[in-house]
Amino acid sequence: MNSQSLAREHYSRADVQKEIADFCVGRWVAVHCTTEKGELVFRRYFKGRPLTVSNVSDLQELLRKMNFQARTIYASANKYRLLSCVEDVHTLSNVIGCTPTWDIDSTLQEWRKTVAVAKQIIAFLESQGICNSVYVKWSGNGCHIHIHEEAFSEEVLSKAHPLDLAYAIVEYVNSNVLSRLSESLTMENVHVENRMDAGRVFTCPLSLHRELDVVCVCMKPNELDNFSPEWIKPHSFRHNPQWREHVKGEADKLALKAYEAVGGYPKSTVRKKRKKKSLDQQIIEWLQKF
Repeated sequence: MNSQSLAREHYSRADVQKEIADFCVGRWVAVHCTTEKGELVFRRYFKGRPLTVSNVSDLQELLRKMNFQARTIYASANKYRLLSCVEDVHTLSNVIGCTPTWDIDSTLQEWRKTVAVAKQIIAFLESQGICNSVYVKWSGNGCHIHIHEEAFSEEVLSKAHPLDLAYAIVEYVNSNVLSRLSESLTMENVHVENRMDAGRVFTCPLSLHRELDVVCVCMKPNELDNFSPEWIKPHSFRHNPQWREHVKGEADKLALKAYEAVGGYPKSTVRKKRKKKSLDQQIIEWLQKF
């Protein structure tokens, strides 16, 4: 089965459509499409409007708009109040939530090292009282660790912008965990960076990887010890839909501690505007690293 046939078959599954659609609600969506020449084209807009998905019907329509050439589907870390025009995605006051995410980059061959690093980050989060609102997505060559964006109370969200809180949390945890890991062989060929920014996108649950014939599956932290690459095979993947679980306010303590120690996102346009590459160009350059 060639790549396009695999993608078309995969995205026709009802369970795949539901997981992707549910994750995309309120987020800015992006799609890598495969052309007839086998080239990948990155799409974030259709007829000048941001791509969005609010339900399964929307996703089915999006797949049709992309001429059923979708290979990988992404969604933003930010969640928005409104997503109807270009201005909406560039207005940070329109952001109502943000998903703190650790992007652990490696190779599939080094999956055991990736798991070891992920477990250290998760152990630190649990030491800070975040136990029920964390989930892991195995995205292909590495994995993402997410704190559910609803794990913050309205009181905490009123004190700082959601992106500032997400950036601060990731930076604070990295500074406490990675320094000691870097002294061991665990980190060899494994990289963890704070990639939280205004346009960051992450692979959706049950999306295909843009190059590897594997599925992005979710799991809860207590399943990491049992993970193997067998879980991400397209025709027999193992996926846990409990990524939706969270406890409101569970991440408040860490959010405030991290924000006090780190401050907010350093390039935030909430504070000032600066000349820089277009958001789409930044994202494309980032995706090409993996």
